[in-house]
Amino acid sequence: MAADKQNLQDAFLNHVRKTKIPVTIFLINGV
Repeated sequence: MAADKQNLQDAFLNHVRKTKIPVTIFLINGV
């Protein structure tokens, strides 16, 4: 389970780097 979550997080971060999305704002609004 932990490995799956880590992979998902890695995929998300890679996507953010590629698309240059302001992830900080997304995380603040998400929380």
